[in-house]
Amino acid sequence: MYSPLHRLRPVLPALAATLFAVVRLPELTRSSLWYDELFSMGVAGLPVGESLRRIIADHTNPPLFYVLLKAWMAVGGDADAWVRLLPCLFAILLGAAMVWLVEEARVGKVAGALAIAIAAASPLSVDLATEVRAYSLLALLACLSLAAALRLRRNDTRDSFALLTIVNVALVHTHYFGWLTVGAEVATAWLWWNRDAARRVSRSAALALLAFLPWGAAVVAHATSNPAPLRNVGWIAAPTVLEPVWLLRDLTGRWHASAVNNAWLGLLAVALAALLYATFRPRADRPTGEPAADRGIVALLVMAAIAMPLAMYVVSLTTGHSIWVQRYLVGAAAPTALLAAVAVCALPPRRWPVAALAGFLWAIGAFAAVPQRAPTKFDWRRFAQRINLAPGSPRDVYALEAFTGAPLLRYAGLGMRVSVIPSLEALPAGPAWLVYRRESFPEAGPADHLKAVGFTVLAALSAETAGQKIVAVRISR
Repeated sequence: MYSPLHRLRPVLPALAATLFAVVRLPELTRSSLWYDELFSMGVAGLPVGESLRRIIADHTNPPLFYVLLKAWMAVGGDADAWVRLLPCLFAILLGAAMVWLVEEARVGKVAGALAIAIAAASPLSVDLATEVRAYSLLALLACLSLAAALRLRRNDTRDSFALLTIVNVALVHTHYFGWLTVGAEVATAWLWWNRDAARRVSRSAALALLAFLPWGAAVVAHATSNPAPLRNVGWIAAPTVLEPVWLLRDLTGRWHASAVNNAWLGLLAVALAALLYATFRPRADRPTGEPAADRGIVALLVMAAIAMPLAMYVVSLTTGHSIWVQRYLVGAAAPTALLAAVAVCALPPRRWPVAALAGFLWAIGAFAAVPQRAPTKFDWRRFAQRINLAPGSPRDVYALEAFTGAPLLRYAGLGMRVSVIPSLEALPAGPAWLVYRRESFPEAGPADHLKAVGFTVLAALSAETAGQKIVAVRISR
């Protein structure tokens, strides 16, 4: 039977992308660039050979995003809005990719619409949408990979195989955590799909691994020749007990009221438990006539949204090196939104879908709350302006480490002379500002150190955003 909604099918990707754009485009210049973004731009601006050497030495990201950023900057320059538009476009395209994933998963119109609404309202996805890093591209390619894997499961064609392989090659060259999505597909295929589908998915993953080996070998060779191979990931703290819960919350939406957030998480926990029981219980225990979810699809969503992040959580708790970074797990955004929507919409009674309605009300409220949040990044532009406009402010500004120096150099006011110094002992005589992170002096401020090298602290400025505190002290010797 023909449905009026069928007419909308060709424009659904554009409609979903528009919904994503509504809360992502305004974030372009809401905050200033921070060190990691400036690092990306600096690497992308280098000659190709030097750029690749820097990326290998960094150990944290494969090269694809940097390559795309280099081409993007060659076209439009390095203005804040322009460089952030690239990851924002990837974040907006995730809406269109969600439509494809919903179609391949065959979850129905209600669950599909709710999944797109939840994904659009994800505060983690919005926060990372304009960051000049690989996260938005990671989320987009992970979604495309899952949809391509489901298509290959259903259609054994060369085109389907080539599509999954190309997407996965791009995915693992975007972020190392892209392998979580590939691993989820291979594990699900062998545990829940038929043998032929499992072999197809495994061959595709093997080709992605073969394409990745040259890059992986170069990174491993550099790391093993370095006396401190894990130096660039040494800052990662061990996760707290509730970190997986906070990841689920930040991927499925957040209101300003904690009571509402807790109620949603409770509903979601019940819905997920009910979905898993209904999907994976023995067929003999299933009531006659009850519609059964596709085990292979639910298993893939569970593996990508829950099992792989939990594996990273366990590794971080049980080994000496934590790898739990919430933003690295943004590849779980699409499967988490879809799994949550499927679970909520499956709650009884199905004739009166009260739970589905509650899910839509939740998504609408979370979507409305997104633009009202405080900025999550430190406002380096405003901080540099405060230093520059302070009465009698000295022109020389010394930043302790590149983390503070790079943003200050970017947003320095007229006449400000910004330099990066390795330690307090490198400070020259004369009036100046010293800028540092609170973490640089975990036990106390630098007053005693400055006094020991002959400096007097005359004034201080500080600002804090999302737990990141930056301090500027006016000194003289």
